[in-house]
Parts: sequence; structure tokens; C-alpha cells
Amino acid sequence: MARRLRVQRVVVGGRELGSKDGAAVARGRTRVAVAPAAGLHRGAGSTSSIGDIGGLDAEVHEIQRIVDGALHNSQAFAAAGLQAPRGVLLCGPPGTGKTLVARAVATASGASVHVVSGAEAAGKWVGEAEARLRAVFAAAAAAAPSIVFIDEVDALCPRRSGSGGGAAARVVATLLALLDGVGDRGRVVVLAATNRPDALDAALRRPGRFDREIDVPVPSPAARLQILHARLARTPHALDGAQLAAVAAATHGFVGADLAALVREAAVVAIKQAPAALPVASLRITHAHVQAALRLVAPSCMREAALEIPSVRWADIGGQHATRQLLRESVEWPLRHPDAFRRMGVRPPKGVLLYGPPGCSKTLTAKALATEAGLNFIAVRGPELFSKWVGESEKAVRAVFRKARAAAPAIVFFDEIDALTVKRGASGSASVADRVLAQLLAELDGIEPLVNVTVVAATNRPDVIDPAILRPDRIDRLVYVGPPDQPARREILDIALRKTACAPDVDSEALAARTDGFSGAEVVALCQDAAIGAMAEDADAACVAMRHFDACLLSFKKRITPEMLQFYADFQNRS
Repeated sequence: MARRLRVQRVVVGGRELGSKDGAAVARGRTRVAVAPAAGLHRGAGSTSSIGDIGGLDAEVHEIQRIVDGALHNSQAFAAAGLQAPRGVLLCGPPGTGKTLVARAVATASGASVHVVSGAEAAGKWVGEAEARLRAVFAAAAAAAPSIVFIDEVDALCPRRSGSGGGAAARVVATLLALLDGVGDRGRVVVLAATNRPDALDAALRRPGRFDREIDVPVPSPAARLQILHARLARTPHALDGAQLAAVAAATHGFVGADLAALVREAAVVAIKQAPAALPVASLRITHAHVQAALRLVAPSCMREAALEIPSVRWADIGGQHATRQLLRESVEWPLRHPDAFRRMGVRPPKGVLLYGPPGCSKTLTAKALATEAGLNFIAVRGPELFSKWVGESEKAVRAVFRKARAAAPAIVFFDEIDALTVKRGASGSASVADRVLAQLLAELDGIEPLVNVTVVAATNRPDVIDPAILRPDRIDRLVYVGPPDQPARREILDIALRKTACAPDVDSEALAARTDGFSGAEVVALCQDAAIGAMAEDADAACVAMRHFDACLLSFKKRITPEMLQFYADFQNRS
């Protein structure tokens, strides 16, 4: 049940008002000085300190500078004819520590703290939310120097042009008036936090109200290491510095709340695996416990983008050694040797296009690359971004790259990218596909840089892709993934038959020689058809014999034709 804000005493001219007078105050008819109420203050058990925060030193220092200037140096501003800062808006993805930073800074300032939750402040009666806001600001003025902290301010003050109706507009207007009057109320500063700054009314986001907007970003590896040290400071553990650094490097896209959940889950694993006779005081979190917890905790900022970590290794792919090396040069090297790239003045590639006949392991290669490099992997199937609503397709493209930047280093994999990047004007008029392509070009080479995010795309129709996306500094490298040669087919057969019981007469070398022109997918399909043929012959068959492969080869039809291979050769020569 939501906790309501309560005013314990209402005092006017030294006289405490009764219930009837209090009702008049609630209707806003009487100007009052409100004594601080217990419901507006943080309890002693939830006290946050600067030491509890890791990885946000710059943000904490900046907020402290603004708060100290507004609370303790207001006379200096007035003497210079300037207005002291009135408010700070903290923005950032959920779980990055906005509320924790605001509470810790407020505690360290030594001022009285008045906390308002956007959802809790709303009431069911007309004017109730406005009266509560006025009471909070009156209490803050009476106990100055004070800090008013509004959590989830977007729930309290959405855009007035939205669907909130008259009630939302009145609350926004009340808060605007209160913010404008903060300077007249004395040493009072307002902190607010939101993960949806675009949903706020634009009138709030101007100087004189929220003077500064400070972004609380997804932590970098160094910041994640600081957060882990802060979270484990009071937790018994046996992790050394190298192990903590490895965990910080492996938790791409994790925010502070995710790391706190990781430590908590590691503690749960430690408790479950501990012997029954071991005293609780002797429990220690080890690196093995953290590794087990990593399988249970996923980065929250990437859940909307369908984050997945593919369990595909290079050993699961037969052949394609040249393709592997090119992908490692494009993706792994810039991440593992950034100093070398900076020293040589070389810009890492932004994108790689894998093209070739269907079934030649383009998608599987991209998944193996993400697994081997230890990167976050966002898979996007081209047609799923299209929407019948105007602007929704472009919005979906922006959302994909926003999530990728938040969880960098990451790979954004566009399967069947030809559906998204058809040559402009091919339909004779502007279309949704043209706008999506323009948005994709802007994300790859726009004002906002694409740092530690690599785009890997796959297609079997490279001729229909707009040339603008294939120029340098966008999709830099074009990699042809052709049908496997005989040694590669031998590797694919060995991998496909690894878990299949085969008779002694099954010769993978002979099968590799007889499957000339097969794609990798067709070689795997041949093995599956042979196993099904063995079961059709005898439901209790113990193994697959060579005769089953012979029967399948007689009826198997290759889908890669010489004309298709010539088409890709011509495109390779042109590009």
C-alpha cells in the first residue's frame, strides 16, 4: 500500500490549527508554515553515504558543488546579483544510482531532507496532490537549509499535452510555481530523478527551475570495479583484485543495481553450497559463486532489446578460417588492443557485411564471434523493425542503437539486412524503407559517435543494398562467406556426427568428397536425413550406416547453382 505524505502540525502565527483549519489548508485557502513531518524524512535505517557509491565520482562531485553553492553560499550569489541554483535533474537508465546519489548527497550536505515519490504524492481527490506539494515545500522552507528530493518526477509531472488531463496539468503548474518560488523561500534546493526525461513537461527543463541536468550513465568497466568494491566492502568474500577486475570486465551493460543483485545472488549460492555444519560467520563469497550468479543475473538495461549471449564457439563451425580471421581483426582486436589502434592512428571498423549463398553459416559465424569475444549480442531480424505506424520503425532503430551504446562493447547483428536497406527510390516514391535506411545511416555515421559498438550484417542479396551504407566509415568491410571446401565439409561432418552413433563403415572423408557444392546447412541436413532414414528402416536402429547416406545422396538436391556462385563472384569483383 502506498505511503502517504503526512503533515503532523500546521502552525499559523504560533497557533496550532485544528482539523477544520487543516481542511482549509488542504484546499489551499490558508498560507501556513508547516513543521517537518516524520513521513517526509528518511528513516535512520535507510541512510546512504558517499562511501556507498562507486563509479560516479564526477557526478557526485558536480551535484555536491551545486547543492553546497545553493545551500551555504547563497549570500555570495545575492551579493553578485546572481540567482543561486534552484534544482538539479538526474537522468539515466534504471538502476544506475540516481536515487542513491541524490540521497547520499542530501545526507552529506547536513541539510534537512524532504522526500517525495511521484507516485505516492498523487491523490484521488481534486487538489490533494497540489496541497501535498505545497506542504512539502513549506516544510522545507521552515527547516532551511533543506533539500527536496522528488523521485520518479515523470510520474508526477508528465507532459501537459499528453493524456493526463486537467489533473496532471494542475500538478505541473503547481510544481512550476513552487520551483519559481524556491529562491524566495530561502536556502532550499530541489533534486529530482527520472529515467524518462523526454516524458517530462518541457517547462520544467529550463534554467531557473532545474538549472542542471546530470546524466548518470551505465558504468564503464573501471566504474563497475569501483561498484563491486563498494558492494563487497561489508560482505565477507575471498575474491582478489584480479578476479574482481575479471568480473567487472565480463559484466558488460550491468548497472549498479545489477551488480548489487549479482553480489546478492552470489551470497545465496554460497549459502546453498555451504556444508550444514559450517557457521554462518565463516561463509565467504568466492569467484566460483560469482560465476554461478552470472548465469542468473542479466543486464537490466538490455532486457527490452532481447539481449542474448549465444553459446556458439568457433569449434562448432567447420571451416571458414579466413572469415574468422577477418572478423577478429574487425571486432576483437580493437577491444583487446585499443592502445595499439590509438598509437597507430587507426580507426576501428564500424561494421562488417557477411554475404554469400544461403546456408553458409553467416548467422552462426556472427554468434560465435560474440561468444568468443565476450560481447553483448543484440540480434535484429530486418523485417521485425517495420511498423504500419508513421515514425515507429525509425524509433525502433534508434532504440536498438541506444541499448547497444548503453551496453557497449556490443555487437548489433542485422540478419537479412537487405530487407532494411533497399536502394532508395527503388519503389518510385518515398517509403517507410527509405526513412528506416536514413535513420540507420544516421546511427552509423551521425553526430552521436558509435563507440565500442560493431554492426555485423548478413545477407544473400548484396546487390539490392543501398550503396550509401556500404561506403567506408559505415559498413567498412565486406566478407564473402562461400560454400565450404572439402576440408571444411569434413570438419562440418565431424561436428554434425559428434553426437550420432555411426557404423564403422561411415567415412566422413568420402562423404566430404561426394558433397561437392553443398552448403554447410545442407551437409548438416544430410546427416539428419540419414539418421531419420535409419530410424525409418528400423525403429530400434543402434547406429547410422553408410548405406543410409548413400540413399540420401541419391535424392538430395543442391540449392547452390553455378549461376548463383557466378553472381557472387561478379559482386565481389565490383566491390
